[in-house]
Amino acid sequence: MNGKKLTLATVAIALALFALTATPLLALDTVIGETGIMLNGERQHVRTQETNLGNLVADMTREYTGADIAVWNGGGIRASAGLGEITLEGAMEIMAFNNEIVALEMTGNQIKAMLEHGVSSFPEVSGKFLQVSGLRFLFDPSRPAGQRVQEIYVGSAPMEPGRTYVVATNEFLAAGGDDYTMLGDAEQIEIFDLTDQQLFIRYIQQNSPLFPMVEGRIVVIR
Repeated sequence: MNGKKLTLATVAIALALFALTATPLLALDTVIGETGIMLNGERQHVRTQETNLGNLVADMTREYTGADIAVWNGGGIRASAGLGEITLEGAMEIMAFNNEIVALEMTGNQIKAMLEHGVSSFPEVSGKFLQVSGLRFLFDPSRPAGQRVQEIYVGSAPMEPGRTYVVATNEFLAAGGDDYTMLGDAEQIEIFDLTDQQLFIRYIQQNSPLFPMVEGRIVVIR
């Protein structure tokens, strides 16, 4: 990791923590929490399949925003965390971009298009592959791109194509990054106070030990 970037990121995170918790500025090796299970952010996994760390990031985003659904690009999760203590540096390495968190209004049809785009390159390793919360979907990689997603459930109910849902994500995707044009075209209804780094650090502090699991949110039809 570039030393200058690390120093700047450290200052930003430490100042954010000071504002949030009224605690002294923290060193990189400060332990902020722990995990009871390995948090899988490995590049070849988080960009091709549901992982427990992807679920945690999407869940914390949906919980914080109150959205119906949260989605996070696998390319936005940059590292794993081994069993045991999590340091400030480790958290920063996982959520490296310090993105704002944004809520959008999207129709079921737009969400379907979003999910289709996310799996359009599968099984290739792709940063646009989405980790999700609040929904479950099944896709068939043998079908042409754009026609792969077969079933979508929001909560326990089938998604309604014409219904409007609130979707939370990071500012990169909300601006249409990774060619998510349907996200870029959606109406932004709120930008939240905490960045993804700040939220992740607070989540670890408040919810340790962590035990996120893979739950079958993304199902590949074989």
